[in-house]
Amino acid sequence: MSDSVTDYNESPWDDDNETESKTRRKQRMTELQKMGAELMTLNKRQLDLIDLPENLLSAMREYQRLPNRHEAKRRQMQFIGKLMRAADHDAIREALDKLRAPDRQEMRRAQQIEAWGERLLQGDDETVEAFLAEWQHAERQPLRQLLRNCTDAGVKPLSASEETGSAKAAMENTPEADSSSPAVVAARKARRRLFDYLGQVIV
Repeated sequence: MSDSVTDYNESPWDDDNETESKTRRKQRMTELQKMGAELMTLNKRQLDLIDLPENLLSAMREYQRLPNRHEAKRRQMQFIGKLMRAADHDAIREALDKLRAPDRQEMRRAQQIEAWGERLLQGDDETVEAFLAEWQHAERQPLRQLLRNCTDAGVKPLSASEETGSAKAAMENTPEADSSSPAVVAARKARRRLFDYLGQVIV
């Protein structure tokens, strides 16, 4: 009787462990698929920078050679998936992260340019001084002239809702609704010149 109770009590733990194992396997397979898809976006030069097994590298080059929407391409992807299982996933992920690092750095730089631009357009002298202190390549006179040009052209900083919008909306935040009017064109140019200057000093 006691053995029967013990078996009954243990079986749910066995099921949980099995479920957890399946979950981990599913997560690994998902990560593996994402890694494979990321590798597929690389060009020949980038692939050569990653230390892939020769058979996997050859399979990927063959995949890229095949025409799109081709059954052979789907089969080749399945073959690559099998090869990926035996590869050193940690080493591949590390190499991909290093390869993508410049892209992430450029993204952070673009975010800094946008954030500083919106702050400077508020017309706060303290913000100007803070910018000059942080970015030593910036010069006071050119920066203030660009800001005056923006003010004269009617360029306004983005609202909180606009800051979450597209870059195009940011560039076109102008005082007129008609994008072809002289006022809008002047405002767009003034804003672009300011942000171009910020891009030169935020490096």
